[in-house]
Amino acid sequence: MGRTPSLRGGVTVSKVRVGLVGLGRIADLHILGYRDNPRGEVTAVCDAVPETAERRAREWGVGRWYSDYGQLLAEPAIDAVEILTPHHLHAEMTVAALEAGKHVSVQKPMALNLAEADAMIAAAERAGKALRVFENYRFYPPYVRAKRLVDGGEIGEPLSLRVKVIGGDARQGWAVPRSSWAWRLDEALSGGGPSVFDHGYHIFSSAMFFLGHVERVFAWIGKTEVAPGVFWDTPSYIMWKHHQGQRYGMWETVGSRELAVPSKYYGNDEWLEITGSRGVIWVTRCTGEMLPLPPLVVYRDGKLRTFDDMEADWASSFVAATHEFIDALTEGRPPEMTDQEGKEVLRFSLAAHLSARERREVQLDELI
Repeated sequence: MGRTPSLRGGVTVSKVRVGLVGLGRIADLHILGYRDNPRGEVTAVCDAVPETAERRAREWGVGRWYSDYGQLLAEPAIDAVEILTPHHLHAEMTVAALEAGKHVSVQKPMALNLAEADAMIAAAERAGKALRVFENYRFYPPYVRAKRLVDGGEIGEPLSLRVKVIGGDARQGWAVPRSSWAWRLDEALSGGGPSVFDHGYHIFSSAMFFLGHVERVFAWIGKTEVAPGVFWDTPSYIMWKHHQGQRYGMWETVGSRELAVPSKYYGNDEWLEITGSRGVIWVTRCTGEMLPLPPLVVYRDGKLRTFDDMEADWASSFVAATHEFIDALTEGRPPEMTDQEGKEVLRFSLAAHLSARERREVQLDELI
């Protein structure tokens, strides 16, 4: 794969050959965008548990499987890796892949801290390879349409964004084994709580996607025992101000253990509201489907309009995000969610956690 001097990671190939690393439940959605795209192919899979790697390779019809990450990186028939491992492994595995000459897509959150993020970015610069953070909410079709409406002036000057997240019981959704989530409760491995640090990366990213970068934040992060000795970082409330104009945002996340959430996936659902000087946009679903409403609703000039002419299944955001990564590599351009943007989302998240710990408003530029 050749390098385009003006674009880090720019290449021109007919197909991107990918190694998928970390084969937990979320890998079921990451594989989709490669299986239906003639310009991308998963040629190898890797998991620390050999039985899992072998089973996934057989299930997906992938020719090679590994339990040793170093062996996968030594494979010349792999152009890029997609890293879906626990958070504390992101930096080390990303740097190793870049040094092995691979492009990298790493699951959110990018890293545990800014120092790790900087090391990852520096490794990408040295290697001349692409590094992007996989953040699928920016590719969720109702969000993409809402963004287009906001940028097109549909609701006038954007003023505020509100997000509500409920974590409940997806009785018809995924059965997620304890091994896939227990590590998220150990901050040494996860970097923070499962709601605000892990899932929160989606929310912080979405806020920046719609209204731009953030100047300062204030947060309360709660603690609820959801099982004997098992604590979730809810209820939590995060408020922030964007750099541009008088734009503000707020996110509320609640854990409702006994609430049945209709979802094919995790037991979450989200609603998003963007208010402007002339109108309001609502996105009424995401991971789940609690509200029997069209996925996108707009109020402007005294009239309500609904939009249901789009795919609204959460899985579609994974497919679109994967296609964009393939397109970026084959077209010789940087991915849309660059490593620098991924670092800024992480900075936002870390500032919120600092605010909660110190019980004060935090300027994002305090974190360097």
